[in-house]
Amino acid sequence: MRQSLSLGRIFGIDVRIHASWLLAFAFVTWGLANGYFRFVAPRQGLGTPLLLGALSALLLFGSVLVHEFSHSLVARALGMRVRDITLFVFGGVSNIGGEARGAREEFLVAVVGPLTSFALAGGFWLIGRSLGGTPGLDLLFGSVRGLRSLTPALAILNYLTAINLLLGAFNLVPAFPLDGGRVFRSIVWGITRRFGRATAIATTVGQGFGFLMIGLGVVRFAFGDLFGGLWTIFIGWFLTQAAGASRQDRVLRESLHAVPVGSVMDPSVPVVDRQVSLQQLVYEHLLRSERRRLIVVQDGAPLGIVDASAITSVPRDAWPTTSVAAITTPIPFMVSPEADAAEVLSRLDERNQLIPVVVEGRVVGAVDLWRLMRFAKLRRQLQVQVGSTRPSTA
Repeated sequence: MRQSLSLGRIFGIDVRIHASWLLAFAFVTWGLANGYFRFVAPRQGLGTPLLLGALSALLLFGSVLVHEFSHSLVARALGMRVRDITLFVFGGVSNIGGEARGAREEFLVAVVGPLTSFALAGGFWLIGRSLGGTPGLDLLFGSVRGLRSLTPALAILNYLTAINLLLGAFNLVPAFPLDGGRVFRSIVWGITRRFGRATAIATTVGQGFGFLMIGLGVVRFAFGDLFGGLWTIFIGWFLTQAAGASRQDRVLRESLHAVPVGSVMDPSVPVVDRQVSLQQLVYEHLLRSERRRLIVVQDGAPLGIVDASAITSVPRDAWPTTSVAAITTPIPFMVSPEADAAEVLSRLDERNQLIPVVVEGRVVGAVDLWRLMRFAKLRRQLQVQVGSTRPSTA
């Protein structure tokens, strides 16, 4: 996810926070402080409820992070590549490269998330019991008098018990791309033996559930629950969009399956020697073409990527004496012309990545997300079948 800040690596996995997380954190903190914790600490002004709300919001997102780590660690144990975990406005997402190789793997990676949330709920409940209390579902069903009898610590544990139960239950709803939707897809996949068919069914169910959420939000809004209604509509919209995007992504991958990168790559991608000055780069390369990313080479061998935006980090008067090597970034990975284009797509982490195509250590072309999407769209429009005659370039 773009517009995110890295917090560091845990178990070798990059943990990131998206800018939208701040909105979610503020929303949860204010909602708890102005509602739940006002009953718990009615005579403490707003300061104490805000503090308790902020602490509970942090622990909530900590629970979400543990939930996502369960997905990522199981996926990695099954041989999948985990790029990062990002917390954002709707909770969290594990960025796992590629698809599961079978229905069993998909089921295991998906179901462990809700099970982890249920385990966290049980853990917080047990901690409350050890403190002499009995945290339960007072947040959902308790009376105001019952809430006022809770100490701040037990109130937080009560909240975390209830919210993790809700997270686990909500994620078991068979609405793709929720965990339950992925569990549902794995079951359909196992029955039909057709991953594409299972994805189409799961995403259709996911969009249907999203529309139901939008309808429920409209009803809540009409009956005066303005914030709850808008939030429900927002979640429903997110589910419909995410399910639709998942379907489009699957169609894209199917269009690229078994297509060699050599059929998609740009064979005329420009390269620039690492010793070239930034002034030469600007006037002899960038201003003479529409390209904004070039492959940096030394004696024809690829060394890195240079992006036009990086030049602004160097003062103008230093351009003649600064080499391209000073602003070169590492190459994410390299591929051969025979590589499967669908596999390359699954390894692309960012929209603007440029991937060199190499033969015997020499650059023969490059491929990026735009070229892959363009090729897939054209191929579907022309209804070109896998194994038919293909042009060498697109």
